[in-house]
Amino acid sequence: MHHFVANVQLLSTAEGGRKGPLFSGEWRTVLGINHEHWSARLAFSGEPAPGQSFVAQVQLLRPDVALPFFRIGAQFTVWEGDIKGVGQVVALAAT
Repeated sequence: MHHFVANVQLLSTAEGGRKGPLFSGEWRTVLGINHEHWSARLAFSGEPAPGQSFVAQVQLLRPDVALPFFRIGAQFTVWEGDIKGVGQVVALAAT
C-alpha cells in the first residue's frame, strides 16, 4: 500500500547522482524534508537512469509520524549515502 504519489528527478552522475539506473521497480531509500529523514519504499515502472525523472508510488515506513510532512506540493530529497535526487508530492493515496 502506498501513501502518496511523487514525481522524482534523479541527479545526473556528474551532479553526484547514482552511477547506474534503478532496477526491479523498487527503491528502498530515505526521504528528507524539513530537516527530518524518513525510510521509504518507492515503486515505479521501467529502469530510470541518472538524470531522468519518473513517477513513484511511495510507501513510508512510519506513516504515523512521517505522513504529515508529505502534503501535496511538498518537495523532498532522496538520499542514498548522499542526495541522489529530489521529488515532489503530486497526490495522496485514497483512504
